[in-house]
Amino acid sequence: MTNLTPAMFAAPTIALAGTVWLYIYFRKSAADKLVFQRFMRWVTALAFLLNFAWEILHCPLYQGGAYALAHIPMLALASLADAIMVDLLYLGFALVYQNGLWAQPLTLLRAFWLMAVGGVGAILFEVAHLSAGNWAYTDKMLLIPGTGAGLSPVLQFTLLPVLIYSLSFHLATPKADSKLV
Repeated sequence: MTNLTPAMFAAPTIALAGTVWLYIYFRKSAADKLVFQRFMRWVTALAFLLNFAWEILHCPLYQGGAYALAHIPMLALASLADAIMVDLLYLGFALVYQNGLWAQPLTLLRAFWLMAVGGVGAILFEVAHLSAGNWAYTDKMLLIPGTGAGLSPVLQFTLLPVLIYSLSFHLATPKADSKLV
């Protein structure tokens, strides 16, 4: 990995601005504001934690990404950017479906489109950063033929959003009191 450059912050900054704007828009129009707010807090927290775990696990697939305490801040920063993108992906689909809680429940068709958009977005993101020289893979990284993008980061954005949104709805939705009779 190379040193941080101002250009590396352009896309996350734009994504963060879009995420904040869309969050405010959907919070105002949500039928159940409390569930929406709880859901989005869970999405952001789980997105950061699960992406941080993924970043740690696949860091040896990147040049200079050996396990070392010095890499933790970079992995945390990458995970924060990933969390913003997971939020933006969700809110982008909320715009399409005109519903801030569009993934409740997450149907197979919606999961398919989520995985397709996440995967294609990850490929484009990886190719852009590879060509900009922001990072490079080791020979251990499996590549997706015809793209040059690594399989691990593409799977990250193909699989994790579905898991994150599903878990978040489970955690954010109020449960009926379960009293013993």
